[in-house]
Amino acid sequence: MLFNGIYSSEGKKMAMSRPASINVFSVALVSGALHGGAAMLFFPIFSFLLLCWSTAPVQSTPSTRVDEGMVLAVIAPALCAAFGFAVGALGALAHNALAQNQRQQTVEVSESAQMHTASLSNVA
Repeated sequence: MLFNGIYSSEGKKMAMSRPASINVFSVALVSGALHGGAAMLFFPIFSFLLLCWSTAPVQSTPSTRVDEGMVLAVIAPALCAAFGFAVGALGALAHNALAQNQRQQTVEVSESAQMHTASLSNVA
């Protein structure tokens, strides 16, 4: 509600008026699972496409890069899950730190507008 150019939120429930802390471990687990699942889905596909595009039509000796690419496709979901776990934990810790600062008591002081009667009577 706009009141004389100032936004007023009296009597309304705001979204972050009472932020609650969240469980860091559960957020980290969900983030790690999402990152690991996405890596498990996409890394083998991209590794296979890279294998198809990088190999020559006829090779006399097998390339060691193929083996390294396939090992990366197997290890990458675990690394991405660990990265997602760490990022989720840091994000949840940051949220809890900000939510804790939001819950501190604040004092709101408002002064009534005073009108000087002398200014109304002196018209020059």
